[in-house]
Amino acid sequence: MNKYLIITFTMVFNMVFSQSSEEIFSLIESKKIDEAESKLTTSLEADPTNAEINYLLSKVYYAKYDLMNTGKFLRAAIENDNTNQDYRDEFDNLSPLSQSWASAMKSLQSSDFDGAINKFETIKVEFPDFLAPATYHIGIVYARLNDSSNAIQSYKESVQIDPYYQKAIKTLSNTAKKTYNEGNKSYKRGDYEGAEQFYQEVIELNPNEHRAYYMLANVYTRLGDTEMAIDYFNQTVEVNPQYDKGWFSLGLNYQKNGDINEALSSLDKAIQVNPSYAKAIAQKGKIYMQEADFEMAENSFNQAIQVDPSYVSAYIDLGQILNAQERWDEAFNSLSTATALDASKNKAWFLLAQSQNAKGSCDEAKESSRVALDLKSDYAPAFFELGLSEVCLGNKTAALAAFENARKNRTWRKNAEYEIDKIKNPEKYQQ
Repeated sequence: MNKYLIITFTMVFNMVFSQSSEEIFSLIESKKIDEAESKLTTSLEADPTNAEINYLLSKVYYAKYDLMNTGKFLRAAIENDNTNQDYRDEFDNLSPLSQSWASAMKSLQSSDFDGAINKFETIKVEFPDFLAPATYHIGIVYARLNDSSNAIQSYKESVQIDPYYQKAIKTLSNTAKKTYNEGNKSYKRGDYEGAEQFYQEVIELNPNEHRAYYMLANVYTRLGDTEMAIDYFNQTVEVNPQYDKGWFSLGLNYQKNGDINEALSSLDKAIQVNPSYAKAIAQKGKIYMQEADFEMAENSFNQAIQVDPSYVSAYIDLGQILNAQERWDEAFNSLSTATALDASKNKAWFLLAQSQNAKGSCDEAKESSRVALDLKSDYAPAFFELGLSEVCLGNKTAALAAFENARKNRTWRKNAEYEIDKIKNPEKYQQ
């Protein structure tokens, strides 16, 4: 490149950059500091000796509370334009702050904590531009003293002063994560009061941490306080409306509280957020089943199965409502699928035995009842179906034994006693 072209390029560059310097100040003012830094760094690569670029970079680093780079680029600006008195004045004004900051950091590093606090407090008064980092470093001192309460308070004050101060934001975020993990440890141990305290601390650190609200709600669920659980599940989805688990849990608790409309509405929100949320779809089916709306329940369970063909609970619940409607063949198909997918569900085997007895498949019903009892030895419904299958097979003694076991359960007592009476007093039931 010839000399003329170099001169021309430099003139054009300076003219363009001079026009964009206002943009840089605007970016700094609006706290888009990284963007300003990127633009200036690119410009400096094109013209390393440009005094104005170096000066503007010093402004960027001052806004980032980086005194070392502030001084570095101010010196570069002066070296490349030693006639600019403004640059010299700013450098002179920077020196007292740099010295005070270096002294405070030295005290901190040498564990002179009282001295460090006093020095940072002085910086807060004498150098208001550095109020946020001085406050943050007071928090660092308290952390070194294991005074977490005052440390956290200082970090929070620092962010309040400068909501864009990344060091403080990151420290608060890391502290919140550690506290949240401690809460989870307490929760898993069954220390719900301890967990509650940790999760409340997380919310104080970060009011937008939806998981803390969610876990607090779970704590209150464990403690049997449904109203408080509902309140915190509501706060969970207020903070994060896209949190499908929050909507689902809210729905469960509304259901538990007898508020069916709100329960269904919350579950619908969970499904809107996550259309593949088979558990939420099936839960709507459970509510409809509870309300004896078999048509809506069946639709919900079929929808859940369509979304997740491996969702065993949906097949079981569908089989139950089909049995209730005496649609034995359909129930058999659904329950057979359930047991094929997961042979460990005793309820599925009981319901399968129920449909088999109704169909007259007594041997199969007996086998299914035995499987259910192998899984849960005191399972009254399975004893009842076992008794029916033994009656069907003509084994009165075995049937009586099965019904006697069933009658030990309060829920099944009347049904079992009726079947026992039918065996012992058949003449009463002859037509």
